[in-house]
Amino acid sequence: MPDFLDRGLWRVLTHLPRRTRLDVHDVSGRDRRVLWPPRWQVCTQYPAAGTGLDRRTTVMIGVVRKGETCPPRVREARR
Repeated sequence: MPDFLDRGLWRVLTHLPRRTRLDVHDVSGRDRRVLWPPRWQVCTQYPAAGTGLDRRTTVMIGVVRKGETCPPRVREARR
């Protein structure tokens, strides 16, 4: 699993294998739909960078709109 933190969501979509299960959600607390990937940046990822992926693993990505900062609770939790 590559390190996607603080990168654009588009990078996630283009660098993961095609059949990877992916769950993307807004972590800003506004519960917005993520419709246009180039406008979002990654705040959290699971599994962590360097972890191997298999067919059963669902990659979970937490995002905010570009230009927004990751919420403090999210920044502290990812360390």
